[in-house]
Amino acid sequence: MQVQEFDQLLLEEQTITNYMVEGIILGYEFKIRYPFWRGTYLSCIEKLEVAIDREVLSQEDIFFTLNGKRFLMEELRAFYKEYWYVLEDATLTVIKKGGITKGFHEVAITLQHRIPYGRQPDGYRSVTNTITRTLMAE
Repeated sequence: MQVQEFDQLLLEEQTITNYMVEGIILGYEFKIRYPFWRGTYLSCIEKLEVAIDREVLSQEDIFFTLNGKRFLMEELRAFYKEYWYVLEDATLTVIKKGGITKGFHEVAITLQHRIPYGRQPDGYRSVTNTITRTLMAE
């Protein structure tokens, strides 16, 4: 099921910034927000796909940071106690040598997630949110 009215919440208009450690650019990052009226546990995220300029990024190159904790994408399903509140931004950090070039970039996000309180006879309700925006990289 897709709930389009919440898609706009997933990726707000913002700036992409290069991610630096000790003066070395290791990648870039931007923020996303949980696109629903209630929060969820990270274990309910079934798929989180990111594409920059129509190139789908490898899950191995993305870190998900929430509540001051950084996770590998493959770890999310194990964190059934880590809650993503609807007003909290999560930061996606993409590891890419040299970061991202300055200018405008097309960012596409697809988030598929289970609604843990939405039990149905055939299992839990699954929702997919998708958005594409053009963001400025500084």
